[in-house]
Amino acid sequence: MSKLEFPDPFHLKDRDEIRLETLVEFRMRALAGKIIEKPNWWNKVRDPLVVRKWRKEFRQIDKVLIAKFWTPLKRGRYEPRIEDDAGDDDGDEEQVMPVTVVMGMDVPMDVDRDDADGGNMGVDEAESEDEYEYDRDHTDKIPGRRKFWPRTKVTKAQLNYIFDWLKWLADVRDVETGIEATHIPNVYQSYGLIPSELRAALLDGSRVLESVPDAEKDWHPGSNNQVLDLIHPSLHCFRIGKTLVRNPETGKLYVPSFDEYMLMREDLDLGMYRIQGQRYSLSEQHQWLPTDFIISQTGEVNNVSYINNLHPDHFKPLYGTINSVLARFLLLWERVLSDTRNPRDPVIQVDPYGWYENDPRRTPEPQQEAFKKKSPGPGENLNLNPLSAYYEAHYQWSCRRLPFIPDPPPFSPPNQNQKAHFNLKGRTIQVIVKMANIMLTPENREYAGGSWHVEGMENERIVATGIYYYESANVTESKLGFRTALCDDMYLRYEQSDWLGLAMAYGLDEYDGTLNQELGSVTTKEGKCLAFPNIWQHRVSPFKLIDPTKPGHRKILCFFLVDPTKKILSTTVVPPQQADWCMWESERAPALRNLPVELFEMVTDYLKPDAEGKGGVITMEEAKEEREKLMEERRNALITQNERVYEAEFNMCEH
Repeated sequence: MSKLEFPDPFHLKDRDEIRLETLVEFRMRALAGKIIEKPNWWNKVRDPLVVRKWRKEFRQIDKVLIAKFWTPLKRGRYEPRIEDDAGDDDGDEEQVMPVTVVMGMDVPMDVDRDDADGGNMGVDEAESEDEYEYDRDHTDKIPGRRKFWPRTKVTKAQLNYIFDWLKWLADVRDVETGIEATHIPNVYQSYGLIPSELRAALLDGSRVLESVPDAEKDWHPGSNNQVLDLIHPSLHCFRIGKTLVRNPETGKLYVPSFDEYMLMREDLDLGMYRIQGQRYSLSEQHQWLPTDFIISQTGEVNNVSYINNLHPDHFKPLYGTINSVLARFLLLWERVLSDTRNPRDPVIQVDPYGWYENDPRRTPEPQQEAFKKKSPGPGENLNLNPLSAYYEAHYQWSCRRLPFIPDPPPFSPPNQNQKAHFNLKGRTIQVIVKMANIMLTPENREYAGGSWHVEGMENERIVATGIYYYESANVTESKLGFRTALCDDMYLRYEQSDWLGLAMAYGLDEYDGTLNQELGSVTTKEGKCLAFPNIWQHRVSPFKLIDPTKPGHRKILCFFLVDPTKKILSTTVVPPQQADWCMWESERAPALRNLPVELFEMVTDYLKPDAEGKGGVITMEEAKEEREKLMEERRNALITQNERVYEAEFNMCEH
């Protein structure tokens, strides 16, 4: 088995590296993300007047979110806030501002407003920057209240870092293509990547795919007739032990067993698999089939073989369009892959073993011996046990003992020369293609959103995804959220029983117990091209019709990039399994066209699978039955993956 050059989303928890991000750094990225989503942000961020206004608004946003997660009590103490099911925190709190979402959280501001002075975010000028007096009472454990925002106010140094970083992002933004980094690590986007004529060609091609009788429309199973699959890799997937493969050396067709399938894969170890036994992340039954695409040294793209479920003759113009769109996505993927192979360290470095001692406001810990020697003062109870006084003093001291999170250092542009650039030009890459529409109607007007997931299994070895949101009509704004898995809790660094320190610094909760961190979300407006690594789980947020009396839709073209340093079975060596394709070709063949019906049927019978279901082609009904099996298998795999990796339980063990 050869070593993987890109991280594997199924074994992230096995890493011993620690890349925990503090809530303070999370906030810095979140606030920067609000700017990056604004039109012409790369110019506005250089305007001192606009920046001054945004800084004031950021302070007000920060104040609102601190109050959302940390409730002020007596003596200025902040404790975790518990909200009732109705979302009404206290019953007496005024709602004075419109609400939107920052990094998945409700925030009072108007994100759609974009004034000439830089785009007011809909908040009033912030109050003074005086620090709150923060205490803690670590006897009050609040189960299930995971934090997504720090409890200390945003500082001048943090705001300086945000806007210096944004100016640098504006400097390195590609003016020609519009490619820019998002506030989420390793995630890139562009609103100007696809020329208008290419988008028009894609719309023409999609209309041809859509123009089939209603009875032939392929509504994705379980989607409540909202997700219309135009091209989907789960249909006519490779069936291990049943689907024919052409031997590249002899040209002969055969049906490989599971062991033979494993031996074809240099990234999979059959011997280790037999020792370890069946694992959830590797299917013994199915694989999505990618298409091989040749990339020239100048970036042109040409498919070597057919795209699964898209007939190459019937949809020839669409093939050319897909090749052209894919060529543009190479520019995004090269950035994603380069960043993924060279992960950055957190901007703010903290020491869990020293974050209490490093607090400049800390007071000395009360010592028991000092209380034993102390005489009662005037008015004090002469009968008070000195140890009781010590315990009370120690309790009060511990309530004010907070983890110290330092400010970030001044922003310094990363050394781009030290980061190895991953080049896709001159390679043959493997890409799985998907096209789908989300269709809403007055009778079916709300899309509930998706679930957290990565794409594929180990069989597909997907390292990056590219999505083109090429048309939206009459639907509200939607977002795509991201989260990352953390390492095994045995590798986490913390003082014995310091559950509150982890909650305050990182947002980790011993009670909510999941080893992940949310990275935030990006808007998915019409025209956006988005690319991200397959180590981040992603989830589509809900959206609905703007005008509930009219239909609406959102259309996407998706590319799933197989690890470009590996090879898996593709349509180059797997003949089409679509029975109707073979019938069309048989009817066109001169030698078969004039045969009597009985003889023609005898010939086509040889195309059918044998009694064990091996070889041959399958009907649409059989393909849909196989799709149900694949989907059930992957649903179960996702549950296990979340249990073991992305939602692994956090147990604060003894250190």
